[in-house]
Amino acid sequence: MFKIFFYINELNDIQKENLNQLRNINIIYRNYEGNNYYQNALKINIYCKKKNFKLFVSNDKQLAIRLRSHGLYLPSFNNQDYFAQSNIKVIGSAHNEKEIRNKINQGCEEIFISPIFNTKSHIEKEGRGLAFYRSLMHKYSKQIKIHPLGGINQKNLSKIISSGSKGFSSKSMIEKKMSKSLISYLNLIATNL
Repeated sequence: MFKIFFYINELNDIQKENLNQLRNINIIYRNYEGNNYYQNALKINIYCKKKNFKLFVSNDKQLAIRLRSHGLYLPSFNNQDYFAQSNIKVIGSAHNEKEIRNKINQGCEEIFISPIFNTKSHIEKEGRGLAFYRSLMHKYSKQIKIHPLGGINQKNLSKIISSGSKGFSSKSMIEKKMSKSLISYLNLIATNL
């Protein structure tokens, strides 16, 4: 099954409109600013349970356990060891092989490698490209699932699928109103690939 992950720090109207039309989605609650942190977590958790979406809480094992979320998300900058002994699913992100090895040691089952394409949110980091992604995906295929992150949009999504990826993650895609064709395409790949 093809996995789609969206980063959300609050559940706004546009995100809700998009998500109400999607199936088989994974949500990563990532609220680094801490604005209404716990209230937003509760709201997103209730919404995910209602929609049967899997929720991953970023960088807060206690909150992930308290919410009975599907799992825990470890950002690339998290280097702590204690997560490997967790009884919940652990996923993470990385930018290079050293960080990938660290995430494996932390007990991550899936990793997002970024940035694959150029992004508006991190203009100082150039996208590494699909060749970089494919090489890491194949190198670590027996150890862990690696998915692309960064600059993924409707125009380059088919390139992700053609690369052999089994999923992707995005922050920007969910933040603006999705076209009907994109929603149909996401539902198709989330249920048929």
